[in-house]
Parts: sequence; C-alpha cells; structure tokens
Amino acid sequence: MPLDHRRVRGPEESQPPEVWAGGAGEEEEEDAVPRDPCALRPLFARAGLLSQAEGSAYVELGGGTKVLCAAWGPREAAEPGAAAAAGGGRLLCEFRRAPFAGRGARWRPGSAAEREAEREAAAALREALEPAVRLARYPRARLAVSALLLQDGGSALAAAISAAGLALADAGVEMYDLAVGCALCRAPGPAAAWMLQPGEPEERRAVARLTVALLPALNQVSAVLGGGQGSPPDAWAQALRLGLDGCHRLYPVLRQSLLRAARRRDAAAATTA
Repeated sequence: MPLDHRRVRGPEESQPPEVWAGGAGEEEEEDAVPRDPCALRPLFARAGLLSQAEGSAYVELGGGTKVLCAAWGPREAAEPGAAAAAGGGRLLCEFRRAPFAGRGARWRPGSAAEREAEREAAAALREALEPAVRLARYPRARLAVSALLLQDGGSALAAAISAAGLALADAGVEMYDLAVGCALCRAPGPAAAWMLQPGEPEERRAVARLTVALLPALNQVSAVLGGGQGSPPDAWAQALRLGLDGCHRLYPVLRQSLLRAARRRDAAAATTA
C-alpha cells in the first residue's frame, strides 16, 4: 500500500493524559510545601551584563522569578519645557512580561489585561525609583529604565525594583541609595501569617499583598504598594516591619553585585589601556 507523504505521521507510542495530569499535581504539592514565613528565597544578582545599554542588571529569585533590566541616560528630554517646570530630570520606566514568563501566566500574552497590568507595574516601578535618583542633577534631561520579566515565579515587582536600582547605579546615574524591593502576602484564614517573597502559587491564593521599596543606607521608604482584605491595621503594620527587615537583609547582596561589576569594568579598562 503506497504511503501518503502529505500527512504528518503521529508518534508510534502514546500516553494517556492522566500521566501528565498526575505530574502537574505533584508539582502543585511541591509548591504547597510549607516554609518559614520570615525566610528569604535565595537571591542572585549580577550587574553590567548588556553591552547595548549604559547600565544593566539581572536578578533571579529562588523559585523561578527572573528579571532583566536596562538603563539609559541622561539624554535630552523630548519636552524640555515640562522637565524644566518640574525642577529636574524625568525618569521613564517600562515594564514588560515575556510571552513565556511562566506556567502560572495570569493573562493571555498580548491581551488588554496584560497590557494594563504592565502599565500599572511601570507606574509602581517609577514611584519606587524616583526618590532614589537625584533628578535635580539632570535638568532638562530624561533617564529611561526598561524591565523585562523573563519568568514569573512570584514577587516579580519587588525583583524588578531591585534590578532597576542596580541598572541605574551601573549606568553611573547619581543616586541617594539603591532601591531594594521586597514582597509579602497573606494566605486566607484568621491565623495566617505574612510571608516574605511569596511564590507564584502563594500569590495566587493570597487575600492580601504588599510590596515595599526601601533605601537601606538612608533607612527611607520610597514606596509601599499593596492591597487586600481581611487584615486589621496592626497586621499591616507588622507586614511593613517584616518587609523592611527583608529589604535590609537583601541589600548586602545587591551592593556586592554592584561592586563586582565595577571591578570587572576597571579590570577591562586596564587591559585595553
């Protein structure tokens, strides 16, 4: 019998869908393993990765969150009159999600809901970074920051804040301090505790969320972003104290990453001289 080469031959062996459904259930069980609510997830940070940008940084949290950030500027503002009226430069922030950001994608890539979420994240990023940058030193100029979420494993906005602060410092922008972000969430239940750096499944089940941005050297809060229900004011105050403590614990890792990038840049300049 002659073969029909126009048809795509299927696999010689197949497996029932229940096999893959069971694997997904095991992954959810692994995600549901309880952990210390005050424990921070492992953090990896590296500055100075992109040669096309004046400053760049990559931040990865244990559990899958990966953020790549680039910074440019200062450059001449497109609307110098508006920048002069504001008494300093302008900080432009962009936040985008990669189409492959993760299995827990909350929106369809390219949908209106995703675009709206990206605009809200960009506004939150700007709110957290502006107090850290000395914009008065850049009159009639603009600074640009672009954050790309490569994988969403939870606490994405907090990781983007830390990566953007690193990228601006790597670009040589004058800053008061590095902006460090830390996220928290609270699960349903009257006795549920706030959890530092939640994962994506924990964020999905949470009834209250909070993201804190801190300038640790100045001990100044640059932004507090969050919302939820079912928490008394004392619980929110406790969450804020826990988030500030988390920012102070993350700060040495980011600072050492910036110092290593500066040493690499100095060594490269010495070899080319």
